Amino acid sequence: MSPYIILRDQARTSSLDANSLLSSSTAKKPVNDSKSDEAALSEFLGYVDNLLEKPRQNSSLGLLSPTETIPGRQPITEEPQTVKEAIDLAILRSNITGFSNQSANRFEIARSGRRVAVIMLARPAYRLGETISAIIDFKNSNIPCYSVHVALETSEKVDPAIALRSNASIYRVTRKVHASFAENALFAQRLSFSPTIPPNSTPEFITSGVSLEWKLRIEFITPRLTFEDGEGAEWSELLEEISSDDRGIILAAIERLPCESFEVAVPVRVYGTVSGSSDSPDVEGLVV
Repeated sequence: MSPYIILRDQARTSSLDANSLLSSSTAKKPVNDSKSDEAALSEFLGYVDNLLEKPRQNSSLGLLSPTETIPGRQPITEEPQTVKEAIDLAILRSNITGFSNQSANRFEIARSGRRVAVIMLARPAYRLGETISAIIDFKNSNIPCYSVHVALETSEKVDPAIALRSNASIYRVTRKVHASFAENALFAQRLSFSPTIPPNSTPEFITSGVSLEWKLRIEFITPRLTFEDGEGAEWSELLEEISSDDRGIILAAIERLPCESFEVAVPVRVYGTVSGSSDSPDVEGLVV
């Protein structure tokens, strides 16, 4: 949210009259301008040499950005000095696309190779007390969705070397739902939900034996797929015919709708909030 402006317009302008325009061919550049031009030219040539000597490993990501840190130069951004700066930097970096060219806040959900929905998050990392903004997009889906249930939950993971129960048993015991959301998705193009992370909850942590994870668990209710002759999947219609005559056809909603459900877990990183006294700003800590 606080970008570093690196590119600057270093052009110098001045007003010229008609006589100066005629004699512009014989005009000389100031010494300072020539020095700045030489420095800019040498910096540009160094940037080009770096592109030719060490290209990117993944060519699909495009050319190296001029604002990217080049080996042999000092990084422009300084290391964080406080806990708050470290958390802000971690949240800022979490929303950047990695080398796999896949966004960390977009998830495509499919069932039997057919698209159901796309889950989009504003960003994958948050602090305690913030609100998670998420959208479920059903456009261009191949399988309809009847209903959606979303739960913001936490669960613990214990290293198998010291665990006395199975992972499923530990999940059932340690699972805690902080917010839930349910909505009918019939004929919906998009659903949005904004669960709030409780400010008094525990942030994510990882130790050698126990770790705490935050997830958005989303349950989709879809029609039961039936395959005929090994071809495309089919499902029942929502309306059935009651009667028909020369005046038309009367349709009504079916009483029983064959459906099935499946769940997906979207990982979310949750950092702690910084606490400190106004009298002693140098003393900081995390709420536990």
